[in-house]
Amino acid sequence: MYLENFKKFLRYYGKNRKVGLTVFTVLSFFSGCLELIGVALVYPFVILIIDPTAITKTTTIHLPQLPQNSNIPLLLGGCVFLAFILKSTLMIIIQYVQSRFVSSWRLEIVNTFMNYFIYAPYNNTMKYSQADKLYLIESVISSVISDFVIRSLTLLTNVLIISMIIGLLLIKFPVPAIISLVIICASLLIQNKFFKKRTTEIASVITQKSKEYKSVLVQNIYNIKELKILSAESFFNTQFLKKALELNDIQILQGFYSSIPPYIIETLIIFGLLIMAVILSFQKSDDSLTLIASFGLIAAALFRIAPALNRIQSSIINIGISRNFVKILNEKYEEFGLENFTINAAKDFEKLPFNKKIGLEKVYFSYDNKKDVLKNISFEIEKGDFIGIIGLSGAGKSTIADIITGLLPVENGKLYLDDEQLTEKNFPKFRKIIGYVPQQINIIDKSYKENVAWGCKNIDEEKVIESLKTACLYDMVQKLPNGINEIVKGSNGLSQGQKQRLAIARALYRDPEVIILDEATSALDVQVEHEITEMLTKVSKKTTIIAIAHRLSTLKACNKLIYVKNGEIVDVGTFPTLSEKYPEFSNLVKLSSINLKQ
Repeated sequence: MYLENFKKFLRYYGKNRKVGLTVFTVLSFFSGCLELIGVALVYPFVILIIDPTAITKTTTIHLPQLPQNSNIPLLLGGCVFLAFILKSTLMIIIQYVQSRFVSSWRLEIVNTFMNYFIYAPYNNTMKYSQADKLYLIESVISSVISDFVIRSLTLLTNVLIISMIIGLLLIKFPVPAIISLVIICASLLIQNKFFKKRTTEIASVITQKSKEYKSVLVQNIYNIKELKILSAESFFNTQFLKKALELNDIQILQGFYSSIPPYIIETLIIFGLLIMAVILSFQKSDDSLTLIASFGLIAAALFRIAPALNRIQSSIINIGISRNFVKILNEKYEEFGLENFTINAAKDFEKLPFNKKIGLEKVYFSYDNKKDVLKNISFEIEKGDFIGIIGLSGAGKSTIADIITGLLPVENGKLYLDDEQLTEKNFPKFRKIIGYVPQQINIIDKSYKENVAWGCKNIDEEKVIESLKTACLYDMVQKLPNGINEIVKGSNGLSQGQKQRLAIARALYRDPEVIILDEATSALDVQVEHEITEMLTKVSKKTTIIAIAHRLSTLKACNKLIYVKNGEIVDVGTFPTLSEKYPEFSNLVKLSSINLKQ
């Protein structure tokens, strides 16, 4: 399972990381070599510390008698020290390289999914809630990088280090080396037998609890106003604490299991040293100097192996826990079709020309591929029209707006601008001439100027002021201490009506040729609604407007109304003609207190 997930992960997300992984492997190899040299030099260093003249007794090369105050042991000790300094320096460099490597890799993966959520067809991304998207980008990717990628690299480095040290022991001391291998294997087997089943269970629970926690967190943060109005703070806070505690408890358990390996390894290392001390005493019973040096080398080797073995075991545990996250990430890659996904975005200067009309011809659409929400929708909007789309809730009005903007694809039928059919490829260019005012307004925690020019690189302050004036909001903004540079205090600083006027200013700032208002005046009081309606009437002389509204008073200035019912167009006409033909529509007009004689 690990290898399968790892191969998939590298195939999906490691296309540009092969060189980096190779460099990291080479650096790890050099680190292992320095570790090996440092351990190997312990043997002659110990001998020369005890007997500086021992080198003349153990070498086949004829050397002159060394004086009693020879500096060779000091020099050799310096070499050992230098080897460990070089090794430590290289490990610091490796840690820095690794940190940059995995951080940039994480950013690349995050950006891959962010590009998908931003550029993919809206009907694909709307299937996933905000909590799902945040969970994937924040929790899943972070866990994969920290607990899978980094731990895999750590595993590689420490396996190389242990392999080299064991190789040295096999050459110099075969029996102790074999015992060391037995200790290592026993340690891994005991811990894996003890941990494997439990860590697999923990991995599954962490995956589920992380998702539940993220969901309730987003739910609470995004609905603070509603839960306060309902006096349900205690209920939602209890829900949050419950999920937070469940996640916290399983994370504590994960940390507990991760903390056990060092103690098991330490016990086995001490046990192994005792056994090897006995073996060496029998093998070198006639040479106390060599015995001490040999034991020193083996002790140094084992105590260098111990932390590496601990990191290996810890890596194995964390890799096991993170496998579910890797599996999720791989599945999302396949589900989203990221292999063949391409970004389709228009450049700033690329706009479709609009000279005549926008048309829908025999358009059908369904959200679940079962029940048609729109059925045989056909109508035309002439350039300069002020169109109103009306009907009861659930009639399909907002779906028509989403079809026109290209957020939802036409399943049957077609949508065209002048004589050019609109498709997924040219919709980005079409949106460059559209200004959109949604029902739910998103205000960013920046200045009014930046909110109006949201998404634009270079801000024209005069244009910002002009847009605010047209949207009947400038009188309020100019009284603020910093004017258009005043920071908007998010949802707490503006009324719903002020938010919608700010959204209208945002749409006007781009000089759109088409403005779509989706219930944009639903929260405005009568006086402000009248002002906005008057503004729209003036704007419509040079801009095509498509307005969706439950409140028919907003649409009284429209020159054409599209009456929608149950996903079908009942008729297209004016207020008087539709009122005369349809009693139900006439009743809506009366309820809206619209004077058709004006």
